[in-house]
Amino acid sequence: MSAINTASEFQAVVFAAGKGSRFPEILEGRPKCLLPVGSYPLIWYPLKMLQRHGFQDVIIIVLEHEKSEIQQKLEKHPLKLKIEFFCLSGDSDVGTADALRQISDRIKTDVVLVSCDTLVEFSLYPAFKQFREHNASVVGLLVQSEMNNVVVPGPKMKYKIEQDLFGICPESSRLVFMGSVSDFENDFQIPGHLLRQNGKIDIRSGLLDAHVYIVKKWVIEYLESNAGFSTLKGELLPFIVKKQLSALSTPQTHPQIYDVNEDAKGKHILEYAPTSPLDTKIHDSSIFNTVASTLNDTIRCYAVIAPANTFGIRVNTLPSFCYANQQIYKVFQTLTDLPVTALIASSSAIKSTQIASTAVGDQTVVSEKTSINSSIIGANCVINPKVRLTNCTLMDHVIIEESVTMENCIVCEKSVIKSGSSLRNSLIGSNYIVSANTKKDNVHLSNSTGFMEI
Repeated sequence: MSAINTASEFQAVVFAAGKGSRFPEILEGRPKCLLPVGSYPLIWYPLKMLQRHGFQDVIIIVLEHEKSEIQQKLEKHPLKLKIEFFCLSGDSDVGTADALRQISDRIKTDVVLVSCDTLVEFSLYPAFKQFREHNASVVGLLVQSEMNNVVVPGPKMKYKIEQDLFGICPESSRLVFMGSVSDFENDFQIPGHLLRQNGKIDIRSGLLDAHVYIVKKWVIEYLESNAGFSTLKGELLPFIVKKQLSALSTPQTHPQIYDVNEDAKGKHILEYAPTSPLDTKIHDSSIFNTVASTLNDTIRCYAVIAPANTFGIRVNTLPSFCYANQQIYKVFQTLTDLPVTALIASSSAIKSTQIASTAVGDQTVVSEKTSINSSIIGANCVINPKVRLTNCTLMDHVIIEESVTMENCIVCEKSVIKSGSSLRNSLIGSNYIVSANTKKDNVHLSNSTGFMEI
């Protein structure tokens, strides 16, 4: 599929209104989508991915009070995209499906839905190909992601890793089931007609939902008429997947029955999925359709699994944030089609000769006699002489005074580490001053209190 076809056939929507409730200790009220990964804000990566695949326009859904900050940050890292912001009120907790419903009148074509926290180096063209060849209703991207050997700064604690379940037909890549492991105790059910139709089904638990979905326009129209769905991944998409091959019962035949497939207007979900002569031709010519295809096959969902060893992650927890920044120097070129030198801002002033595998932001000054390895340094930071940083992430406007040693630490915005300090595996909140000669391991130092563990 060419870039021209991609731009003309699909719209793109990026969800960036999440409040980052899983890692408040590094956000402290700031936009999650602006967390630094390398020397770029998190949201820049999915936007860059869309641009690489030929998109020229994108709708970004943001919270109203965060729009200005997000817009200003993106202007410092310009892309060849026309960006339209859609603002949500920050007063209520709006799910992804709720947000998409609010912009449904702006969706004129099939659409690509992407989360602002998605980092994946896999090309989307196989997913577009799958979508077109099968005239699919939904195609989702799955990756085999493992975060190995991640030591999270701060007090030692066990982080819960979410696992999803996917039922996939290995021959056709048909997606027949999706859900979270936490939603089931000991077992789960798959509709019998899906088993009969698809034969062998692999149940996979080691895959990450990249939150990249290609969706038919009729799905958005159905969502618009159904206020009961709040989230995409947790509610709407599992419902659409489950309703594949479902039968259409007309109101004339059963006027007294209110089917769960029907919306508030009494329309069955299948009435939203148009069947044209072209649809029938595509369906009949597919090598994956069997003689058993006598049920309604208007709704078709597929999964595209990225090859093994493909880098893919959602930066929505503290461990995944750490892992993304540990790996970004290795995967930056394949993620962005840019050289790793783009991780060092041209406006930075680096006087040290001992700096390796490190990203440096705008207007940052790195003094001589410093040693910096495998670290992320934000914009407008000052690193004074005789500093040694290893595997650290420094956000914007951080000052590191002389003779400081830090290993595997996160330092949030506008904090100061006073001279002579030695920190290891520690998390420093924003606007915090670490006293001179402080020696700490595995601590969280912050001016804020009352963080809730999620």
